[in-house]
Amino acid sequence: MISYEEAGRVLDEAVDALPSEIFDKLNGGVNLIRSSRTDEHGLLVMGTYNVNQMGRYIEIYYGSFSIKFPDAAPEKCERELVHTLKHELTHHIENLAMDRSLEKWDEQHVAELLGSLSDEGYEPLEVDSILFVDEDGSGLAEMAESMFRTAAEDNGIFDISSASASASSGPLNLKAARAVARFDLQLNVASTQREVTRELCEKYDAVLCTTLDLADELAGRWPDLSDKIMCLGDDDLRAPMFDMQLGWNRLADATMSAVNQLVEELLGSGEEDD
Repeated sequence: MISYEEAGRVLDEAVDALPSEIFDKLNGGVNLIRSSRTDEHGLLVMGTYNVNQMGRYIEIYYGSFSIKFPDAAPEKCERELVHTLKHELTHHIENLAMDRSLEKWDEQHVAELLGSLSDEGYEPLEVDSILFVDEDGSGLAEMAESMFRTAAEDNGIFDISSASASASSGPLNLKAARAVARFDLQLNVASTQREVTRELCEKYDAVLCTTLDLADELAGRWPDLSDKIMCLGDDDLRAPMFDMQLGWNRLADATMSAVNQLVEELLGSGEEDD
């Protein structure tokens, strides 16, 4: 973990790089706290957005980062600090707009973490390659694959190759690219997703579809490959019915949650923190 002083510099530079309008009414600013913090369930808290008699302010807990990333490379520490800052700033923006979507996602995320902590002794998913497949080529499979690459590397998984495809090839949706950019990831907006084929599925150990219907369709099309064709998450991930940015943002959040669960299965450990 980088030093407290270096962490402060990283946050200061991140704040300076963001538009000043984001910090409107954040009268208490962004504060780096030396101590760690846990919630009522004992899960580590990396940062909080606070609204009380002192005003509106953000606290980032250096001690929590030191516990979670004791031996992490400086680049990873910096990325995690900036990600937490942007997450809490999103809380601030949504609070001003009277929007609780991210807060509700946090509540669901904590529930998932608590559920995973109660699952003991399950075997890790053992694969050397993964193909992510969506229904319409709008960018969901590419979104999941880019999130997976980053999450896998962050957790020391470097030997699993991955790719993306679609049941129906089409141009990538610009709103999908914007939604992914919130996680400091980029999609190639000029790309056209390749169509999923039997030959492509045969090259990968696992074919993870964004919906159960799609997994069933591919398994029915190629029954001898059905053992490797699965749904990515517990719930279907579909492009928003109404093509609005907020819908894509929520879909990106849900996809990240599914990808994180996948990485936990690959690691063979349900342990996680907030």
